[in-house]
Amino acid sequence: MIYMKERIVSIDIIRGISLVGILFMNALGFHYANVYNSPAEIYPDTLSKWIYHINVVIIHNSFYPIFAFLFGIGMAIMYKNIIQRGQNPSPILLRRFLAMMVFGLLHGFLLFYGDILQTYATLALLCIPFLFMRPVVSLIVAIIQFSLTAFSVLMIALLSDSQSLAFTSDALLTKAISHSDIAGIVSWNAQQFMNLATPLSVFNIISGVLMIMPFILFGMWCFRTDVFSQLVIHKKATLLSIAVTAISGITIKILALDGRYELVYVGGTILAAAYVMTLVLLCSQSSSLKVLMPFQALGKLAFSVYIFQSVILFLIFYLFKFYNSLHIITLHLLLTAIALVLLWLSNLYLKYYRTGPLEWLWRKITYLR
Repeated sequence: MIYMKERIVSIDIIRGISLVGILFMNALGFHYANVYNSPAEIYPDTLSKWIYHINVVIIHNSFYPIFAFLFGIGMAIMYKNIIQRGQNPSPILLRRFLAMMVFGLLHGFLLFYGDILQTYATLALLCIPFLFMRPVVSLIVAIIQFSLTAFSVLMIALLSDSQSLAFTSDALLTKAISHSDIAGIVSWNAQQFMNLATPLSVFNIISGVLMIMPFILFGMWCFRTDVFSQLVIHKKATLLSIAVTAISGITIKILALDGRYELVYVGGTILAAAYVMTLVLLCSQSSSLKVLMPFQALGKLAFSVYIFQSVILFLIFYLFKFYNSLHIITLHLLLTAIALVLLWLSNLYLKYYRTGPLEWLWRKITYLR
């Protein structure tokens, strides 16, 4: 049986590893904004193309679902703790997610147009009522939402000839970078954020409800029904599930490489399930847990590290002018170095402090103390 403390350790480790995956995904867009529109032109040689394809198949859209899933678990844990203290959860949760929305909007407008915090915060406000309902309600709604989305995505992939993502030209960004025009860089980034990610867009809210909210609800259900323990208890069934989801997810993502980018969502989600189940089993074994433990620090500092990653990439690609200039091998070596440094710094930081700076501020706002 996985008890509460052990489950928290597992959750932190999975979150930390997911954060590394998100770094490798976000960095492609940071390095060149239009990378997903015409990868064949950007990576014409065979080696570069293979590395890009590996990134898409192994990483792309397979860690944001995990992050959303863990976000749902975090909501359920917080709700349980508040109830056990005899407090009213509604105002505390509202403050927490409204503060998170502000943090996300600042991050999106100033640093990275692909911010996900404000999306999670918006969806969290919609998910709060489910914490007051029976856990099965969250599961049913999550299944319905994901089924609708998967069906729609598959139909688009089969019937549509479109192979590109909507994105504004980066000519203004390139010009701003060449002139060290920070205001111009921030202005371009803010415009992309307005177009692609803010909760001010009805389309973004609807897509978030269909494509991200199911994982939040599923995370809430998993924690409240102790699914992690069941995965460990029924190890053979879990291993079979890992094999099926891994093979299915990778196969679908490989099919997406011919330009059916929509399939990355479906394949990425299925592969994410394989990753989570694998990590849960590894965290239940003392030998593998020792190897994974350094990632716990990253998971504990996920909020601060997520923002710090954007600061690092902003400096490297925009202010130091490495935008669209690195070979994909060099880019991935750089990201590996960044991930290792962040891993080391996170573990070093937690030797002296109990919580991250942004986590501390967020908690102060949440509990008003």
